[in-house]
Amino acid sequence: MKFFLTIFICSAIDNTCIIPINEPYIYPKMYNSHYECVKSGLAESYEILYAEKFFDKNNINQYKLYPKFGCDEVPAEGDPA
Repeated sequence: MKFFLTIFICSAIDNTCIIPINEPYIYPKMYNSHYECVKSGLAESYEILYAEKFFDKNNINQYKLYPKFGCDEVPAEGDPA
């Protein structure tokens, strides 16, 4: 099995979420284990919301932004059906 990571940045104001499309944050990304996927989801969520300066403190407060991510399991090539 493989796991694909999708990260969303959501607004609690209007209950909408977007998928960041700036490099290197193109989703979904594939991982070999749930552990790797969750670990990457936590790290990349932080990077997108705080470290990369896509959003500043005012944006985060004004739109009540928060990260949301999921690791969905998919069959890998060669897995039994």
